[in-house]
Amino acid sequence: MAKGKLLLGVLIGGAAAVYGTLKLTGTTKEELIKAAQSRVNRFREQNDLEGEDWEQELKDRVFDSAVEIKNKVLESKDELFGAASDSFSESTDALKNELDAENDVFVNGAETYDAPTEVFMPHTHKNDSPAE
Repeated sequence: MAKGKLLLGVLIGGAAAVYGTLKLTGTTKEELIKAAQSRVNRFREQNDLEGEDWEQELKDRVFDSAVEIKNKVLESKDELFGAASDSFSESTDALKNELDAENDVFVNGAETYDAPTEVFMPHTHKNDSPAE
């Protein structure tokens, strides 16, 4: 519904603009038609659009251009996504390796367990005298 109202507004606004231009400039309808036709003919010459089916040829060119642009965008999207995915994988692998290096515990079964030689909690013996 909103598109219909927009289109109606554009048509009414365009008609009002043309009517205002005609009244203010004193240009006739025929002069406007001739000017539009000359611009269309100039456009056709500049773009090599000759023959009766020039409108279809123009539509085909526009469609082909749109397809080319779409393909380029999709290729760029795939390249960008691939690069982002690779970068993410590299970053997560590096982080995993860093975290794994911190948590690695190496156990050598060939060595025997030795009890600690020091006691880390202060203690006193009954025979010890206070330090002087």
